[in-house]
Amino acid sequence: MSRSTTLVVGAHGVIGGAVVRRLVAEGRHVVTLARRGTVRLEDGTEIEDHVQVDLLDASAARAGLGSRADITEIVYAGYTERETMAATVAPNVAMLRHVLDAVHASPSELRQVVLIGGGKSYGEHLGVYKTPAKESDPRFLGPIFYNDQEDLLYEDAKRHGYAWTVLRPDAVIGLSFGSPMNMLTGVAVYAGVCRHLGVPLRFPGTLRTWSALHQATDASVIAGAVHWALESAAARGEVFNVTNGDHFRWQHLWPEIGAFFGMETAPPQPMSLAEHMADKGGVWDDIVARHRLRPEPMEHLAAWLFVDGWFSMEADMVQSTIKIRQAGFADCRDTHESFLGNLARLRELSIIP
Repeated sequence: MSRSTTLVVGAHGVIGGAVVRRLVAEGRHVVTLARRGTVRLEDGTEIEDHVQVDLLDASAARAGLGSRADITEIVYAGYTERETMAATVAPNVAMLRHVLDAVHASPSELRQVVLIGGGKSYGEHLGVYKTPAKESDPRFLGPIFYNDQEDLLYEDAKRHGYAWTVLRPDAVIGLSFGSPMNMLTGVAVYAGVCRHLGVPLRFPGTLRTWSALHQATDASVIAGAVHWALESAAARGEVFNVTNGDHFRWQHLWPEIGAFFGMETAPPQPMSLAEHMADKGGVWDDIVARHRLRPEPMEHLAAWLFVDGWFSMEADMVQSTIKIRQAGFADCRDTHESFLGNLARLRELSIIP
């Protein structure tokens, strides 16, 4: 059997970046794919084997991948945002289809695909849903692009004879560089602006979200699950929830975030960060200059509609992880430690004050 080469799609994102770091550390040959340029590791090292392509363009995908003869595995963590859930379906399904078609049309012999899904498969974005959610739960009425992507994957794998695994993390906490779909960097930028302006750190979500039981997935955990799925026969043809293994409430975590930034906290004040942070780009630039941070504009670190969405999740969010534990992957994290540890790493990298 030829050497494994893993194509990581969406390599600039919080999940894709963590997967790249883990697979490189494991000694695997990694090819990164993204709309933007070269992917860098935390130490600044570039991933030399990079394909820059917009997967919404089928011909561009074929041009970028069509001559490759070495792709044996795909980890798909790509995503494109749209204003409504219905509008996300067509482009996100097309992107997955285009990368699969491009690899099939190349001399590569694809053996395995790991598709990254999420908790929205259970309807958590709609409000109250059945908890703990299990992989065997029936689907809800869409639109939900995860379902369409999974259906495409199942049929394509059957047609072309490769193995597949679907992993469903939730509220991923980790590092990303220039990718704003990240709850961690959104919270950090919001806190930094509040501190700079001399106001206490208030939870901006709803009061129900403040006290609801939530969960998260450290990026290192989902990256470990991807590596396990690529290595383990028990992962073939299966869907798995992947979370830290514990739960948290914002009302307990928020004071610790305030303490990390050396800030006083105050009672929650529900607000739209998309509205209230819209004019704060200049404030963030001042923070960057004062603290000599990496010169990342605010819009590269925080997508406020995305952050608002997480802060408006009023129902309990609980997914069962029994299935993946019984299959052999038991990695876990304390979510409070995950938040604070990743914030500390952002500070070490001079991304936040």
